[in-house]
Amino acid sequence: MSTTTTDASSCIECQKSFGCLSSGDSCPKCKNLLCSTCACKYPLIVFDPANPDESNDTTKNNTVESFCKACFQEKSLLDFTKTSVVIEPASTAATSNGITYIFAHGAGGSRAMFGPHAKILAEKGHRCILFDFPGHGSRMDDEQLLTLETCATTVQTILTEYNIKPGDKTIYVGASMGAYVGFHILKEHATSFQGGILLDCGQNVGPGASLKATLGLWFLKAMTNNVSNKSMTNLMMSATKKSPADWKLIESTFGAGFFFQQGAQQVECMKMVAPADLIPQLDMPILFFNGSDDYRDSENKWLELCQHKSSELKVYEKGDHFFSHDSKCVDDMLERFDKFSKALTTTVS
Repeated sequence: MSTTTTDASSCIECQKSFGCLSSGDSCPKCKNLLCSTCACKYPLIVFDPANPDESNDTTKNNTVESFCKACFQEKSLLDFTKTSVVIEPASTAATSNGITYIFAHGAGGSRAMFGPHAKILAEKGHRCILFDFPGHGSRMDDEQLLTLETCATTVQTILTEYNIKPGDKTIYVGASMGAYVGFHILKEHATSFQGGILLDCGQNVGPGASLKATLGLWFLKAMTNNVSNKSMTNLMMSATKKSPADWKLIESTFGAGFFFQQGAQQVECMKMVAPADLIPQLDMPILFFNGSDDYRDSENKWLELCQHKSSELKVYEKGDHFFSHDSKCVDDMLERFDKFSKALTTTVS
């Protein structure tokens, strides 16, 4: 918890002295002063668990506040003493089916991204594990750079920590960056996963990418290199306001915070992945999801390359990059998760 400083002439974070033309910005919780740079590092929209409906309503709750680091960690939905969480099958579930989902978030996100989804799946008898990649969530200050190798190592750590062994009924779930690096992770840990569920990866952004995809990644890298975390959060808010996505956005994303400290590495990870080379090596079914209004120049190619004929592609009409948080899509998507996992249960058993 932050303590109030008696020195109002310097930033509480970096100790930079304020000039005669600047008196600093105050943290809305502890009132300590921050310089203009540090005031943009730790933004979020505060989520109130006691009032979840209104707190999740982005038309009412859309004020991005900038905190000092200590207050950010206190106000964020994340428990910064942990880098992963497990949600066990609910006691109300008819039975535990032995399936474990391991959820991988997108660029700039955190393990909170799929938290609301995991709670619903737990009610259906599934075990769900959510974790942070390097540079994200509770690992925002991690000295380890985000690379394909450290992503794979992170997943290996999760498999070990939660005692998941080859042959167990385990499914990898990844969205956007988590899906693209997922191709690599599924290859590296092929014996540990019986299937993959990959969302928002219908565009080839790796070797052989189109000019549109290449320019898109260049722009994203330029933005994360030159724009503050607060500005990126505001841009994400603007994007979701134009999106049909309306389901638990604060609870799963904005209330945890965004993490673009390793923005350049996030882009490089996606650029390094060659799905066309990796998919034929995956001896497991894959369930793909995309939104019809998202970029998706390669989704049919990815499906055709799958070795298992039980692999599927679902495209949500009028869905965009945020369809996983669109109330019109969520129920159907999670039903398809459930059906996919039960089919695996039968196959593996």
